[in-house]
Amino acid sequence: MLRRPGSRCAAAGLGLLGLVGAVVSCTFSAERRVLPHELLTPASPEPLTALNVEERLQRGMIPEVVAFLQGPEGRRVPPETAARLLAEAKLESGDFRTAERIAAHVLEKTSRTSLLAEMEWLSSQSAYWRNDFSGAARHAAASREAGRGVPEGWITFLNSGAARNLYGGASAGDRLQLRFRFGRPNLIRLDVAVNGQAARDVILDSGASISLVTESAARRLGLEVVEGAVAPARGLHEKEIPMRFGWARTLAVGGVTLHDVPFGILPDGTLSFETESIGLFSPEGVLGIHFMKEFDFRIEPSERLLKAFRLPPGIARGSPDQNLFFRRLKPMVRASFNRRPWSLFLLDTGSEPTMVTAEGLKANQHADSQPSAPVTIEGIGKAEVSWSKVSNITIGIGRYMVWFKDMVVNEGGDVIGDGIVGMSYLSAFDIEMRFSAMTLVLTRPGDRQSPERSPFEPEPVAPPSG
Repeated sequence: MLRRPGSRCAAAGLGLLGLVGAVVSCTFSAERRVLPHELLTPASPEPLTALNVEERLQRGMIPEVVAFLQGPEGRRVPPETAARLLAEAKLESGDFRTAERIAAHVLEKTSRTSLLAEMEWLSSQSAYWRNDFSGAARHAAASREAGRGVPEGWITFLNSGAARNLYGGASAGDRLQLRFRFGRPNLIRLDVAVNGQAARDVILDSGASISLVTESAARRLGLEVVEGAVAPARGLHEKEIPMRFGWARTLAVGGVTLHDVPFGILPDGTLSFETESIGLFSPEGVLGIHFMKEFDFRIEPSERLLKAFRLPPGIARGSPDQNLFFRRLKPMVRASFNRRPWSLFLLDTGSEPTMVTAEGLKANQHADSQPSAPVTIEGIGKAEVSWSKVSNITIGIGRYMVWFKDMVVNEGGDVIGDGIVGMSYLSAFDIEMRFSAMTLVLTRPGDRQSPERSPFEPEPVAPPSG
């Protein structure tokens, strides 16, 4: 994002029921440096206990919480609380079947309405990730009946997928490869075909819970719109935008064709952003995380090259090196903040800037934001806000950390985790996102010939979880 002061930098962070797109009026330095990742010592925070386990789960210590709750010390946690937290941690780890089994056990034992609503919604999310839209609809309806504000239009959409074989047509191990456009704005833009019709400049957007198109694109591409399936999406200022839902018969990307692909449909103009470098930027749509979780990816921004291979249906996800997790229908990456472990950041290939949240600053005991230098953000639905900035921030993932001279403070009311890892961070690396192992591995482009770098091949996978 090297722009002169006052330039406008395009970005978008698009997500179901929490849409935030952005165009930053960059009045701050975009200087950054890649450094070896070094944690403050001691690297481990105080031990997990029955008193802090819930807070630690929210801070991103998900594998540690699972181990604690399943170990002898976990017996000190009240059984209902332990089961609830373990179900949440298993969902976030990608162990969806286990999360649902634990939730079902809680549902059998409790009569508390709030807990019923929570566990039904957790089960709905698990089924959604497993492409079981019938189960997702059933649990979402039960959660709504118990008092959770699940939109009826969302349940209608889920029911419309009950008889569909989502993302069918491609076999496990099938490979896709294609070149993409990157720069002005610094977002990954793909050429795809929907129902046989070409769609250009479709953004690869891991921050979107579902793939999205505009109303005019949905008509041109021949999407099957689900009658009555309308739910509110929220942009900046909590501005609600009506979003419809539909289905593509086929989606072709990089030589791989998938069938029965779900899409959200947004009003025309809501995906458009003004940039100084190119003027109006109006992508027809984005490919979101619900599509992306069907593949393992390697993305090389410097070469404008994307490779991926199809994962087996029902794969048992996770690994000892796991640093990717799911939270609120979005992917999160575990990172250090100013060398302090650990935080969860939204992994968002659909956002150009990398940001920290006000909550993340507070949790990491950092209080040096500068409201005197506001940054103007233009969001979905043309909403605008002015947010502050912080200086001298490092975010560390895996072997590397990136130092930013200035970073935007996301002060929105509906944020997830401690911030957003966007393309201003990721574009310094070759990016390997394995949704099988649930790992994000970043390597420098100069390391491509290193014997230590493993080839991009399918990982040995466990049989489908049952």
